[in-house]
Amino acid sequence: MLFKRHTAFKPQRPRPLPANVDLKELFGTRHWHQRWELFDNVFTPGRNDVASLCDAAGLPKDLRGLRILDVGAWHGCFSFECERRGASEVIALCLESDGDTGFHQLAKAVDSKVVRCVNESIYNLDRKKIGEFDMVLFFGVLYHLRYPLLAIDKIRTVCRSTVLVETHVIDNFWMTSRTPNSSAKRLSKVSWELCETPIWRYYHNGELMGDASNYFGPNLRAVTEGFESAGFAIEVVKQWADRATFRASVKSTLAHAMRHSYEMQAPANRAFLGID
Repeated sequence: MLFKRHTAFKPQRPRPLPANVDLKELFGTRHWHQRWELFDNVFTPGRNDVASLCDAAGLPKDLRGLRILDVGAWHGCFSFECERRGASEVIALCLESDGDTGFHQLAKAVDSKVVRCVNESIYNLDRKKIGEFDMVLFFGVLYHLRYPLLAIDKIRTVCRSTVLVETHVIDNFWMTSRTPNSSAKRLSKVSWELCETPIWRYYHNGELMGDASNYFGPNLRAVTEGFESAGFAIEVVKQWADRATFRASVKSTLAHAMRHSYEMQAPANRAFLGID
């Protein structure tokens, strides 16, 4: 579902740097992943550009009235960007402590009114506790998950409309050996059939970029069929290098999508998945 608006709307622009803000103190010595325009021409010192990723994912400029879930929010820059675009409420889901992410310092710096940080696992999403969301941002998380299909199922239980996804994919990045410094080639160079087969390549002990938190490298087909299996319709928005963005829209309930699975037979499994 695309959210259609009938009146012109422009996202809030970053305000000038306040005289009482010490950037050295604000940014501290923590590691920054996200690069976001915090104040006018003042950016958080990360390398992953928030504006570019929002464009690549097709995040609407106008989010007025929408309730947003930002999965793996980390610093919270995408959450705060949604606030600038008019979201009525944003839940920033994050596992890390504020000392690692600087979330609350940024929230104070931008005088956030609608963003709330929730320290919780994606596997524990429960609409009875956290409610439902018009849009879910699922950026840079999927390939870090040991249980990616479970995560997609849990997202479906709290999403009533749209999921925007950004992730590592292997279609242009099939590693030719199982070492962090491996060369890579297109999956089609290995076999065209593999491009049409859903693949979740497991990375053992830091095989991808030397980062042991990278668990699985899916191809495009694996991502699309994974979301379809949870009751979404999904399309690829953009692909570049070893990354891709997708737009998933609710098509059916999770219960309907999983109606033939063994998981649907046991009440305990239904309860765990949040299926009434």
